[in-house]
Amino acid sequence: MSLSLIKQYVHLWKKNWPKKNAISFKQAAVKYNSHLTKLENTWRWHDYVSHGQELGIDWEKCQKQNLSKLKIIAGAEDILKFCRQKGYKNILATNAVKKVIQLRVEHADLQKLFDLVIASSDAGALKSEGKHFKLGFNKFGSSSDCSYSVGDNPVQDIRPALRLGLKTIFCESGRYLTHYHSEHISGNYKEKIEPDFKIKTLSEINKIIQE
Repeated sequence: MSLSLIKQYVHLWKKNWPKKNAISFKQAAVKYNSHLTKLENTWRWHDYVSHGQELGIDWEKCQKQNLSKLKIIAGAEDILKFCRQKGYKNILATNAVKKVIQLRVEHADLQKLFDLVIASSDAGALKSEGKHFKLGFNKFGSSSDCSYSVGDNPVQDIRPALRLGLKTIFCESGRYLTHYHSEHISGNYKEKIEPDFKIKTLSEINKIIQE
């Protein structure tokens, strides 16, 4: 999800919450930011469902109003189809919670290309802890040495995968396309980690998979 979309959610909550609770915009902003600060570096930071419940805002309405802002990274659908043809299981591991990611995947019409979606609410953790990967292994009875982790965040996508023995593909261009590289997820998000492969476009994965 883009940074602009995050800001839009913040704006919607701050705009609607004061009206419902008869407080000023400034008071609502303080309460909202305080709520998020307590959750930094945890998977709960991404739990827009509980945020809505906490603040008395319709989280689903906020999400649906902004789904049009979501954009699929170039080559994503093609590489998912290619990996499926090669016999791989496509797993979407995300720090988003299940109800939210389901809305996004269905909006993008990508559900048919994933064999499993593992959300932070399924793992009860951020991806950096490695639990998402373990759930995937348990589901399909697969092993790490024949699995790949593709991602654009060294701390969330690459480091835990390396620790568990997966082959890792770091998409360098991702840092310019998402909000993912920020301190609310992990203070050490700029940490330098050496993946097995580095790519600039998703289409480069074809060659890696075939090696």
